[in-house]
Amino acid sequence: MAYLDSDNSGQPFLFLHGTGCDSSDWTAVIEGLPRNGRCIALDFRGHGQSTVPTQSFTLTNLAEDVLYLVNYLSLQSLVIVGHSLGGMVAMEVARRSPCVAGLVLLEGWTSLSSAGSAFDPGRFYGSLLQTAIVQIQRKSEETQNRFKSEVWNNFWESVKNFDGYTYLEQARIPIYETFGGMGRNDSTEQQLRVPPNPMIQWVWIPNAGHYLPHECPTEVAEICVRCLTPNE
Repeated sequence: MAYLDSDNSGQPFLFLHGTGCDSSDWTAVIEGLPRNGRCIALDFRGHGQSTVPTQSFTLTNLAEDVLYLVNYLSLQSLVIVGHSLGGMVAMEVARRSPCVAGLVLLEGWTSLSSAGSAFDPGRFYGSLLQTAIVQIQRKSEETQNRFKSEVWNNFWESVKNFDGYTYLEQARIPIYETFGGMGRNDSTEQQLRVPPNPMIQWVWIPNAGHYLPHECPTEVAEICVRCLTPNE
């Protein structure tokens, strides 16, 4: 497993990327955080610089990988920031570990079945320039092509079966459910299936689509800092 670690002494942030992305997608967000904070970003199996698995694996295995890294680095308390797939993995990690002090979920879907119909069409890449869109698409395609088709299909089936509703309903840590505002309509919040819980705060970023770490890294960094001091 490849990972980056600033190794500073402050409260650790652990960044989990989306499908077909990698740790480098967090560069601009990390640059917007306080310099004394500890920032850790890993590459999921087969992504970035991490080894490509030849055996079948699931979303749960990704969560186990994260927990292994948390234990390896002796992290006692951390905030996990997860984008898309990374947000789903973050929920599974938080469900399993008391070390997680807060979650920033950047379009980290409660379930994929609800995500697809929650927004109006055409908002996926938000206001990103075409050059950035091409880079994202190319990286995603190259990543998926590293896997044997049966390995990838088995993994993706586990992602489609994930449902974080019960965890979110029972969570007792600060959670920031963060979404881009483009394509939002009258039924969006209901479709996203975020349960009522006083520990959960909704955050809408105007004029943004799905790729929040690319589109609005400054706003994402501000939300991360807010998660450290939820009562202020």
